[in-house]
Parts: sequence; structure tokens; C-alpha cells
Amino acid sequence: MKRSTDSRKKKRKKNIKTAFGILCVAVICLAAISFWQIGGLAPSGRPRVCIDAGHGGSDVGAEYDGRYEKDDNLRLALAIGEILEENGIDVIYTRKKDVFVELEERAEFANEKRATYFVSLHRNSAEADVSGVEIWVNSKALYNEVQLAQNILDEINEIGFGDSRGVKRGYQGNPLSDYLVNSATDMPSCLVEMGFITTERDNELFDENLEKYAAAVAEGVMKGIEAESAALTTEE
Repeated sequence: MKRSTDSRKKKRKKNIKTAFGILCVAVICLAAISFWQIGGLAPSGRPRVCIDAGHGGSDVGAEYDGRYEKDDNLRLALAIGEILEENGIDVIYTRKKDVFVELEERAEFANEKRATYFVSLHRNSAEADVSGVEIWVNSKALYNEVQLAQNILDEINEIGFGDSRGVKRGYQGNPLSDYLVNSATDMPSCLVEMGFITTERDNELFDENLEKYAAAVAEGVMKGIEAESAALTTEE
């Protein structure tokens, strides 16, 4: 009788261990699938970043003394994308030339392509003489989304761009609302306001250091990817 009871206990323990092992594998697989589908790896197996050059075509964005925001955004976007590609990152663009693209289309494009990150590039504007970079995230952004923005800002600050205006949640003047490119994208995203187009000094900094700023944004993105990959490896 005792042997029979011991045998049942051993069998029960073995079944529990087996079930626990299956559960662990399922959790890891689910995490990997989620990471790929909602901000993870491209089908090529490489991280995929969607670079969004704000405005375009008939939508010139902010304007100052014959200078259009749409042009600065595109110049920076192409420079960032080139650096990311050189570092093995799969890059997609919402636009690579001077064309108009609806905001909804930009978000849908990134979602369909299952991008790891979405980075939207803009120039700020103001009537006052103000300077600096600020980065916007979703009002309900999680840690990895905020960290992506902070990584980019930290790298830009290493070079210098007027006053650091910080990482901000929501929408200009309304922290409870969101920029559509942040709210409608499935993956971690941020909107970078790369200095003020209405400030001469910011324009000078932008032109003189374009490649350095592009490298800074790219480095911030890659740091985020490394952190995501490390977290996934730890889970495994």
C-alpha cells in the first residue's frame, strides 16, 4: 500500500514538473510572438524601424523665412535611416521624397510592416525666441516607450542643441490627448521636435550638425533595441 502511494506521489510530481515546463515554454513563445508582432523583428529576423519624416508635399509644416519644416524633416530622416541600415537595422520610411501622406496612413503603414519602433521627425515653432529639443510620447506610454525617447534625447544632448526641453507625454497644450502617430501605432513610438525652425540659432545648429544629430537619434534607437533584445533573452 505504501509503495503504491509513493508511486502515485512521484507520478504526480512528475506531471506537475512537466506541466510547469510546458507553461514556461508557452509563456516564452508568447512573449517572442508578441515582440515580433507588436514591435519586434522583421521577417528578415532583423529589428525594423519606421522613420517618419513629418509633413510633406502640400503640407509644408512650420515655415520661417522661406525655410520649410517638411524639407528639414526629410533630410534628417534619410540621414538617420542610412546610419541604422549600416548597423544592420531594417529601415522603412513613411516617405522618402516630397509627397503628402495622411497621418493615419503613416501609422497603418508601420503597423502593417510590424515595425519595432516608430520615430516621427519634426521641427518646432514659436513666436518667442526659444530653443531646444523636446520629444513626445503617448500619454499612456510604458517604460520602454519613454526610455526610447529618453535615449534619443540623451544622445542629442551629448552634442548639444539649445536647452533640453525633456520628454513629454500627450499633446502640446493637452497632456491627456496624443499625437496621432503616437496613439495609432502599435509599437513603441515617439515624436522628435528637432529644435525651433523659427529660431536662427537652432537652424544653424541643425544645418551644421545634421549628420551628428542623425547619428545621435540612430544611437538612441539602437540602445532601445539592445535593451528590448536583452530583456527577451533574459525571459528565455
